[in-house]
Amino acid sequence: MRLHQRTPGDGALPGSYLYWAKQQWAWFKRSGLINAKNLINDGLDSACKNNGQTTWTYNQGVILGGLVDLYHSTRDPALLLQAEAIADAALRNLAPKGILREPCEPLDCGMDGLQFKGIFIRNLSYLYQTTRKPAYKEFILKNADLIWARNRNGDNQFGLSWTGPFDQADAVRQSSAMDAINAALALSRNQGNQAIRPVTAPISLNPAK
Repeated sequence: MRLHQRTPGDGALPGSYLYWAKQQWAWFKRSGLINAKNLINDGLDSACKNNGQTTWTYNQGVILGGLVDLYHSTRDPALLLQAEAIADAALRNLAPKGILREPCEPLDCGMDGLQFKGIFIRNLSYLYQTTRKPAYKEFILKNADLIWARNRNGDNQFGLSWTGPFDQADAVRQSSAMDAINAALALSRNQGNQAIRPVTAPISLNPAK
């Protein structure tokens, strides 16, 4: 879809980038990768069936970005409905008490798993720019608030678990957390207020509060 958007004259005829994007989405939707909860599992097995393995956060995030781009070029409302279904499922199932968490936390997430949450929240922000669904904005701000309040050291370096405590600093942890911080900043760029709200009281993870 990004190639289509950046290629003058690329239409929808067979062979175009838009044509192949639509073909790819049609295949993806039929593949069974999206499970009954509207979450995307880790992949397909040798029989081309959903392997039932981990629903990593980035699996959900990547498809959100693709669906939003495809919607902007086709104006098919079904694409946004599907994107919202996946995003809503992720917020329900992959964010205990409203804070995004990778299934591998706080153990070894490898070098790629450390980046996954950033990919999700960056694409959730992209979806919010189109749908303006309040729940997505609140989710982004809440996660950015908690990263700033509980998951940084004195040098403003960020760790793995966004609920804290800070564990260690590296480029992958930092860039993932910065995706959330940047998403929060973008939300209030034109609102004349501070995106990451000053922490004046303890942040409760109790959703009833």
